[in-house]
Amino acid sequence: MLEEELHSPTGHYTTPMSNNKTAVKNMRKAEMPSPQINNILVPTDFSENAKKAVKIAVGIAEKHNAGLLLVHACHMPYTDEHMPPAMMQELILAQQSRCEIQMGEFVATQKDLFGKLVPNTKVMMGFAAESILSLAHTENIDLIILGTQGVNGIEDKLFGTVTWNIIKRSDIPVMAIPDVANDIQFKNIMIPFEGTAYDADIIQYLLKFAEKYNAVVHAVHFIQDAPTYNKGVTDKLQNKFRKEIDAEKLQLHFPAEKNITEGIKKFASRNQIDMISMVTHNHGLFSTIFHMSVTRNIALYAQIPLLAYNMDRVQYETDND
Repeated sequence: MLEEELHSPTGHYTTPMSNNKTAVKNMRKAEMPSPQINNILVPTDFSENAKKAVKIAVGIAEKHNAGLLLVHACHMPYTDEHMPPAMMQELILAQQSRCEIQMGEFVATQKDLFGKLVPNTKVMMGFAAESILSLAHTENIDLIILGTQGVNGIEDKLFGTVTWNIIKRSDIPVMAIPDVANDIQFKNIMIPFEGTAYDADIIQYLLKFAEKYNAVVHAVHFIQDAPTYNKGVTDKLQNKFRKEIDAEKLQLHFPAEKNITEGIKKFASRNQIDMISMVTHNHGLFSTIFHMSVTRNIALYAQIPLLAYNMDRVQYETDND
């Protein structure tokens, strides 16, 4: 029997998806889509938080035996319409040369950070978000990892032209690392869900990532109107997951919380969550919880790494054995 526990008076139901092997012997084995993390891209501005993002990326690359590409997007030098083309080209080349020297010095002075991993590097001219996303497709990148605070401050980096634009526009999963993060153990991963047709694919994707770390995935459905809530809804959701997913490391939670943002932060704090996974698409709850203002609050105040991906566009490679 699957175990269910009611925590009164909050209306918090917790259901481990598999207590033991015999408990799920009649459960249909789901086809788990694989993230296939073979190539990781890390944009860097050489700031301290960018180093943290690189450190975490190195750990993930080692777990997945993946390649690591460090990228620095140079700002275009100041020019005006009266400047001769030859002078403009000279300024651009000089700027790129300076950036390449910075990149070389960064890699050379951070050997302890990379260990045995030898990163590839790339310096580009142009707007950071556009250049990074274009390069990510060219290089067949599976995961982008970046810091959310750089030399110009968290508001600029997270919600300006770099991190936020990458998260918002990318069809490749993006992991945003806050300034306070150091070593991440990935023991407890949280994903809010609504109860849509997308849920199984989203959670299976996350379970495959978690599998490398023997981590628990906490799928959380918030009950916003607890006094009038029909428990049959949670029963239906539980039955849905029993049929679609057989995973000992998946737990379902149904906390009562009117404010989704506060609910996410409270749950993360109480359950020692190492990473919050959010989904961008235009359906139901996710368009609400991934609104910029809500995501800003999660990223700024939850102080927990955020894994974001676009469920409408992310590509899976499913085992069809």
